[in-house]
Amino acid sequence: MRIRYFVPFKRKIIIDDHWEIPIQGGKLRIIEERGYAKAIELTFENQPLEYAPSFQKRAPYEVMTMITGHDERMTFVKRQLDNAATFLECFHDVELITEEIEAKYEGETPEEETRLSIKSISMGRHDSALPLSFDMLTRALMAAEKYDGPRFEVAFVKSARNMLKNQEFINSFRYSFLLIECLYGNGQFKTQSLQAALKSNQEFRNIVELSIKDMIPAKNDRNSDTAKLILTKPKADDIINHLVEKRGFYFHGNVKRKDAWKPDEQDAAESLALLAISIITKITMKAAEPMFVAELEKRHFEDAMHVGAKIVFEIKFKFREPEENFDRQQQFNITMPGTKVTPRTAFAVAQHFLNVFQHNQPVSALYEAECKIQGTEEKVFNLTFHTK
Repeated sequence: MRIRYFVPFKRKIIIDDHWEIPIQGGKLRIIEERGYAKAIELTFENQPLEYAPSFQKRAPYEVMTMITGHDERMTFVKRQLDNAATFLECFHDVELITEEIEAKYEGETPEEETRLSIKSISMGRHDSALPLSFDMLTRALMAAEKYDGPRFEVAFVKSARNMLKNQEFINSFRYSFLLIECLYGNGQFKTQSLQAALKSNQEFRNIVELSIKDMIPAKNDRNSDTAKLILTKPKADDIINHLVEKRGFYFHGNVKRKDAWKPDEQDAAESLALLAISIITKITMKAAEPMFVAELEKRHFEDAMHVGAKIVFEIKFKFREPEENFDRQQQFNITMPGTKVTPRTAFAVAQHFLNVFQHNQPVSALYEAECKIQGTEEKVFNLTFHTK
């Protein structure tokens, strides 16, 4: 069986002259497109059929068919390419995206060709779409009329997020801690002095406490000291002590230490990076407070009404007061900016209605609530409570 691997460059590369070279018993060549080196192609012949991915037979109770693969060759290829890219990065900003290798498996005989159930496979990270509400954009634009954006804070959080996305957890933590130290470290750098400075800042303590409540454990990390600390339901002081200690390890760790960190062992810092980025995200949210002043909320609503971006939700509901044996009916209207009903809008309207009902009739029993769009009678939701 023949295997071909295609490994893309992240940016445009110009290699004015190139030719085929041997590598690991195979051949490597540059794939060029419109004068730019687009990718590296590696070809290996006479490879075992077991390296090709295949469909795994599923049990009767399993819904999805599984694809299994044991391409041992890919592991060695990726390792050598990663090391080669590291050498190149000493001189240039070059990045081979070895996490997005495309592999093609080709039979070298008709018999091999028929035995291949899967002939190509691509690997990569999925960049999910970002849900962004329109009012966040309009608020940001309006706030930018009067205020400078928090560029200092965003410079750090942007870098920390990029490192996190690339699974460079150590560097992500570093950027996060640099922001923490700059804003709340009070110029201290020795461990105990820095810990004391952070603990004495009430604003920072509040941010840490919120981060502890919102912390989501890393899926692949249960054994790092950060992951274990989070499971103990730590206090703000515990988290601050831990962050500063890790600062010492990842900022000033000597490579001659027996337990020195290694750049290719990022998983141990995943929980730490998630904790730190949770903290600095709340710092940047505080820096963005000009977006959420009441004046801008009012203006966003008025601008929408002015251009006709208006939806009126009519909610008719039945309820019963305590010690009464008949149902009451009322109607409640909610006016919101918008041009179409989205699932998020419908949920927000239902949530707001229930909050208002609970506030206005705290002891009443709600039986039914039906929501339609005023003017079109388009149904939005029906709520039915079957308790009596």
